[in-house]
Amino acid sequence: MTKPPSYEPVSYVDTDDSHPNRPLDRYEIEVQLAIAQFVIPRVAGTPAGQEIFDALLPRFEDRLFYHKHLTHYLIRPEHIETELQEDDDYTVDD
Repeated sequence: MTKPPSYEPVSYVDTDDSHPNRPLDRYEIEVQLAIAQFVIPRVAGTPAGQEIFDALLPRFEDRLFYHKHLTHYLIRPEHIETELQEDDDYTVDD
């Protein structure tokens, strides 16, 4: 099994190329999440989403829940539950 990405703050400068395997700092994480939040809805269920999925899949080999999220976000967005489903059989007594 591969080691998961590291997401811990670091004390050295972000632009320091001498540490290519350093953990992401909180600013990098925030920027990457903002990019993901912008891009994912635009590529979900498209050929571009499939291409991204295929490229990222080896990174998450043998990691079921990661694979499941990749699938839901990139190639099968219709399976993401975005709203709470109302149950008609459920009533609240006042």
